[in-house]
Amino acid sequence: MSNNTSNYQKYTFPKLLEQYDKILVPMIQRDYAQGRTDKKAEDVRNNLLNDIFSGNEVHFNLVFGSKEKRIIDGEEKNCFIPVDGQQRLTTLFLLHLYGQKAGKTNTELYLSKFSYDTRRAASDFCKSITSEEWAVPNDKNVSDVIKDFSWFMNYWEKDPTVEGMLNMLDAIHKKCKKITDYPNLEKVTFFFFDLESNGLNENLYLKMNSRGKPLTAFENLKAKMEKVLPEDIEIEDKCFPKCDASPKDSFKAKWKYFMDRNWTEAFWDKEHPENYDESITKFIVRFLAGYWAAYGTDEEQMAKDLQSLNSKDSYADFIPFEPIKIVLDLEKAFPKLAYALTTAPKITPYWSNDAIKVSDKSEYKFLAVIFTYVLFDGDKDAMRFAWNMAENYVTGYDNYITFCERAKEILDSYKPEPNAFYKTLSNHFFTNPSEQLKEEIAKAKQILDESGNLRKHEGSCKKEDGSAYHTWEEIINDAEKLYFFKGAIAFLFNDVNGQPTAWNHFDHKLEIAKQIFDAKGLRKDYLINTLLCLYSYCDQWDDQLCWSHKIFNGLATTWKENILTLTDRNRNYQYVYASPVHHILMGYEPRNRDEINDNRIKTLANCSLIEYIINKQKEYNKKDMYIRSPHDALYFCNAKRGVLLSYDDRNKVILEMMLKDTRFQLNNKDVVIPNTNLLWGFDIDIIYKEQNKTIYFRWYRERNNQAYDIYLMDNNWNYIHRPNKKETEQGDRKDYYCFNVDTKTANVVESIIEKLKSEQSEIDSNT
Repeated sequence: MSNNTSNYQKYTFPKLLEQYDKILVPMIQRDYAQGRTDKKAEDVRNNLLNDIFSGNEVHFNLVFGSKEKRIIDGEEKNCFIPVDGQQRLTTLFLLHLYGQKAGKTNTELYLSKFSYDTRRAASDFCKSITSEEWAVPNDKNVSDVIKDFSWFMNYWEKDPTVEGMLNMLDAIHKKCKKITDYPNLEKVTFFFFDLESNGLNENLYLKMNSRGKPLTAFENLKAKMEKVLPEDIEIEDKCFPKCDASPKDSFKAKWKYFMDRNWTEAFWDKEHPENYDESITKFIVRFLAGYWAAYGTDEEQMAKDLQSLNSKDSYADFIPFEPIKIVLDLEKAFPKLAYALTTAPKITPYWSNDAIKVSDKSEYKFLAVIFTYVLFDGDKDAMRFAWNMAENYVTGYDNYITFCERAKEILDSYKPEPNAFYKTLSNHFFTNPSEQLKEEIAKAKQILDESGNLRKHEGSCKKEDGSAYHTWEEIINDAEKLYFFKGAIAFLFNDVNGQPTAWNHFDHKLEIAKQIFDAKGLRKDYLINTLLCLYSYCDQWDDQLCWSHKIFNGLATTWKENILTLTDRNRNYQYVYASPVHHILMGYEPRNRDEINDNRIKTLANCSLIEYIINKQKEYNKKDMYIRSPHDALYFCNAKRGVLLSYDDRNKVILEMMLKDTRFQLNNKDVVIPNTNLLWGFDIDIIYKEQNKTIYFRWYRERNNQAYDIYLMDNNWNYIHRPNKKETEQGDRKDYYCFNVDTKTANVVESIIEKLKSEQSEIDSNT
């Protein structure tokens, strides 16, 4: 087909109807997709109607097909068979139909000329809704009114095209309730191309249409953005890559040039090319959401639309353009987005010189950094701040949006001068700052002296090469890059109460941190003693030990996320491990166990117990050890093993059995933890033997209003069920042979033996 647009004619729907006796959507075409009920179709439908009802001119691009003579109702008709444009023509047909039936248009059109040749139901429906008398209701859906007429056949509802048309009529009706004037449909135009009149065969286009793929989310977004892209935006060199071959005359031309070249390359992953569309779409939509947060209005609906648009499942499908269009209407949005796309390939992590993976370029952490780069034009101090905040604060859409708002707050007070970013950050008042933002402010204040110059460092800590640090900026930057810290180093200057006042201890704490940590976490040689120190200085069981998990593995993630930076469960901006961490980094020994008031913490501050648990982790494939509330129990994740710290009476009785009475033996001797009075495991299985009698029983994990202490088991360690439910008993005793232990009894072991024999006797009598 020639690219010469003189071959195309500008048409409206009425003009097309005038030219032919019939417009027939052929059998090969799919059903009317714009009326479907799925999310993608709903977004397409809403955007389409928004454009048409705006009152502006709307162009539907190209409609083409072939002319064909057919015998219909005994007469030869000149028919137009659309090859491309069926969906748009159907929507125009329904808009004109609604306008006529609602009395909103005066133009008389022979709408019965339009029909579907796909299935009989669709054909009959088109004939009926154009020839039968019906009116648009005020208080009902159009579809409900049409379905109530006797001429409407019930089986039509099963046809997807009929269903789609009814949905579109309802959508038009809903739109009309919000506006006064019906749109002037003469403003909706399209280019029309008749294949036969131009000497072309429709077979080529039928093959192309049947084999073609629908536009992706990015292709749709790209086309719509280019459509609203102004020509006369001022061109800044930094917004585009340097390229002598690129267009020079307009921003729009340069945008289109680089979108198809350099920017595509930045998001192209050779190993996973299928991810390209989603990656670049995410980048654009998320960046613009951040731009709106920084520069836009505080409109509730806009916020909801953008949040919905940035939900995790939105990018591989259709992207509704209306929220993006509003963002793009804001001043300078396009240049900032161009600057971001151009900058993306250049950014390297603050922690290393490695290139950013393609898969990470569209994630919120990276977007926060890019956004900061664009706002502050690459200011190195702003970038350090951005990386710290991205790593330790930005986890998803909500705090990404908050971060962008904060960045704009800082920019509004920012004046280009030496140390400008540190000065602005130090002096700006933030409402409800996050813990990481509070840390960044504290560091900025320490980096600068009272005159606004870089503060001199006179501490003892040295660089890796043995040279001295000259400024606090140098030592803070090095500490941020150390091991797994990645910008979160408040523990190095927090005091015993978690307040950022202990800068005089910074050097000493940093030196201790270098000794006990490495990139993986706690060094093996320091693991036991450090954990002893940690537990010995704990004093809040609920907020500390039951809130942070996996402490015994010593891994970097455990220490960074659960110990060094953890706030209390109510997020009251305090480090719950401030006191233990302070004592560890000051190099103090564990606190004397006699000074510890909480027996549970005193039990944990036991070298034998900690060593035993660490070894058990290795034995059980390095599974994480947790501390769980409310059972006050240590246990392996997804495995029923642990130390029940609150089971002193149970442990005492079982150990007494093992030591003083040879008739008892543990099914697993490893449950006894050496050098402690603790047993390993929730359920302790015990065998009692006396003469020819053997009784298997289990001391159950936790007594409650249903469960009991001891259950009798068979020799395969299955619970023994009563043959008949015993309604006179309570809880599990209705169905099982079980009982509770009174640990205050004078001879508790003999009491247990007596009850075991009684239960076993009842079992024997029922078998």
